[in-house]
Amino acid sequence: MICRIRKWELFDAKDLAAALSNKNLQDNLCDGLPYPYTEQDGVDFITSMLAAGRNETFAFAIYI
Repeated sequence: MICRIRKWELFDAKDLAAALSNKNLQDNLCDGLPYPYTEQDGVDFITSMLAAGRNETFAFAIYI
């Protein structure tokens, strides 16, 4: 399996919401994410990551 790392894109919000709206997954996280995690939550997160300083915040999308 090849995994790649790239910058977040706004179109990732839909897939991010689908993954983070999984109750079984959320039960194993301690980050206090909203449930259900909506596409707008994803847009908000991605927008904040794209606006963050490149030398201060490191957040990348990992995809297969």
